[in-house]
Amino acid sequence: MARGEFRPGGGGAGCGSGAGAVSGAENVENVKNVNSLKSVESVKNVGSMESVERTESVKSGKSLERVDSVESVGNGKNVEKVKREERAESGKSGKSVGNVKNVKSVESGKNVRNVRNVESVENVRTLPLLEEWFHGAVSLEHRQEGIKPWRIPYRDYDLYPPDGIGGKAEICSGIRLRLSTGSRTFVLWFEPLAEDASLDCVADGRLVQTLRLAAGSAEARFTGLPSGMKELEIYLPQNTGMTISGLAIDDDAVAEPLEDLRPRWVTYGSSITQCVAASSPSRTWPVIAAGEIGYHLTNLGFSGNCLMEPMAGRLIRDLPADLITLCVGVNIYGAASSSPRMFKPLLIGLLETIREKHTETPMVVISPIYGTERETEENPLGFTLPLMRREIADTVKLLQARGDRQLHYMDGLEWFGPADGELLTDGLHPGPEGYELLGSRFSSRLAAALRGEMLHQ
Repeated sequence: MARGEFRPGGGGAGCGSGAGAVSGAENVENVKNVNSLKSVESVKNVGSMESVERTESVKSGKSLERVDSVESVGNGKNVEKVKREERAESGKSGKSVGNVKNVKSVESGKNVRNVRNVESVENVRTLPLLEEWFHGAVSLEHRQEGIKPWRIPYRDYDLYPPDGIGGKAEICSGIRLRLSTGSRTFVLWFEPLAEDASLDCVADGRLVQTLRLAAGSAEARFTGLPSGMKELEIYLPQNTGMTISGLAIDDDAVAEPLEDLRPRWVTYGSSITQCVAASSPSRTWPVIAAGEIGYHLTNLGFSGNCLMEPMAGRLIRDLPADLITLCVGVNIYGAASSSPRMFKPLLIGLLETIREKHTETPMVVISPIYGTERETEENPLGFTLPLMRREIADTVKLLQARGDRQLHYMDGLEWFGPADGELLTDGLHPGPEGYELLGSRFSSRLAAALRGEMLHQ
């Protein structure tokens, strides 16, 4: 796995002055089987090219008369002229780069490769690929292909076994791009998706468009956005990772990174916090709740994990936060990773690690939501969810008695209880309606926890 320079997410210096459909690789060596310039079957190694070295087998149906004056694509400065084909008739179409028309002034950028499915780019212009666009990431990795956001410090990947907390830290749950723009179009290019995914466009706090993308897609194009200057947030998928290689807006529009000055909220949890089954990435419960309580979200929900790993405590300790919530326990029950004997010591260690740097930050520990048969069936180590809730509540009381007045408890059953069980898809995970309910209820349950209410005890 390629590892680049460490940069913290959500700010810092930009990685280049522009990122578009074509940027700094090393040679355009082989253009094979160009049949109509409506479909280019194979474009290999596009990058800091001072010449197009070789064109092999240019077949044009009848004729591809001229492609003149490709001048100095060197280091992504610009394509000064690519004169259109004058009579390029569609012979036998190629495969993946479809309908590239009138590519004008591809502005400089770094390491953007493999742009696929770019349609009618003559009406948009590329934006510089800056770190300032990204919010909600823990770190941003600069790869040859673009910028990849992570929910752990990616240079410490090996310290989060297995595979970066089970391969889930590269998933983009809660990560978004923020900008102020008058553009009615917003385009993202990225490395092909590993699986089907959705992206959301939120304008001035309102969801205006969801794109459903198939595995292998490499472009997302939001069109018909509201006119006038607006605050845009583009939410990346909650079920897969992405490497962003380019951004674009209408060619007559401007865009600026949109700073998020709201207080920061870090939430830690399992798949119920990552929310793969939410209807789209802006409809996960943490995103809904963050909008209601007015916080800048960092989502550390890791499906199949949240086992109170020591490195998770160190990570939360080191992140900026004005509110910390931890929804713990359900995967410890499911994986039987801790016995009742060790559960409380592990939780104490997690909380005390976070307190090393967040001495006065409000911190809320949330016990598991309703879990059907897990309420009554013991796991191999003798745990049930009711026993786990008691251990969590007792731990919070113990630390409160030792003087921690900013530590609070939220009862998961008060947030999502037996009456809501029909919204679970498998007896454990909420479906889309369940996540909407969790998001809409969170504000009032959080307020009760901060007041010190401990129900179901």
